[in-house]
Amino acid sequence: MSPQTQNIAIISAEIGWGSTIASAEYGPQQLLDAGLAERLQATVIRIQSIPSMRDGALSDEDTEIAIMAHAKRVSDAVLKAIQQGMFPVVIGGDHTSALGFHSGLARAHGKTGIIWVDTHPDLNIAETSISGHIHGMVLGGLLGRGSERMLEATKSCQTSDAHVAMVGIRAIDDAEQAWLDEGVIQCMKMDAVHERGLQACMFDAVATANQAEAGFGLTIDIDAIDPSQAPFVATPVEDGIDADEFARVLAQLPHQERLLGMEVVEFTPRNDEPGDADRACTLIVSLVTAVTGTPV
Repeated sequence: MSPQTQNIAIISAEIGWGSTIASAEYGPQQLLDAGLAERLQATVIRIQSIPSMRDGALSDEDTEIAIMAHAKRVSDAVLKAIQQGMFPVVIGGDHTSALGFHSGLARAHGKTGIIWVDTHPDLNIAETSISGHIHGMVLGGLLGRGSERMLEATKSCQTSDAHVAMVGIRAIDDAEQAWLDEGVIQCMKMDAVHERGLQACMFDAVATANQAEAGFGLTIDIDAIDPSQAPFVATPVEDGIDADEFARVLAQLPHQERLLGMEVVEFTPRNDEPGDADRACTLIVSLVTAVTGTPV
């Protein structure tokens, strides 16, 4: 089935421990309050953070435990949605949702590719991360590098480096660059987007990710979009993707019947900007409907 022939399951991944910003945990609920599910005519599955950041700080160890437990619940929800014939759309929350999203796709389908639209590669491990924040380690974990708990959480993911394509990257740590320098992961930075065009880069990304046996999943961290259009993120970086062009390109992607699910993450509402949820909801609806077409 293609995304256009399936009902949408919104999996609301309500977590901020990975970025250490509490508003990331509350962001998905704000999007739902702004009408996201109604506008997408979607079923909603809420995955709340246990414990919530409202309950106080955690040690590093307990933070990792909470994140990996949350990822397992997201993975279960993705699997259940697919088994019920729905198209899973994970809405975050910080990017640790990717652990559950891509692991859930793999549990349902087998070997999957990944299109990773993001400002950051998220290829760090604890020993190389400058910030120590786990949301910057998630793709590394999905590809088999990281802590014991990380690898336990991602053990069902069978994605190989050769089936990963990144688009829009423009902030890379040294250790991440060293991994990319191995030359297996396809990384199209913003320079490539400017030179070749977003459509050419995204079509190339599909060609890479679609080589995986089962199909591919699409990850969108909204910090990939220019902060003039998406300022409500944890780590805004100038010179991003144009949101309107992105939606047009998504609607034209080849091999959409092989697209198994998508996530749109890192909505991090700002305390002094009450309109963030409405703006982000409109943005996310445009991206999801570009992939799924008119809601069914």
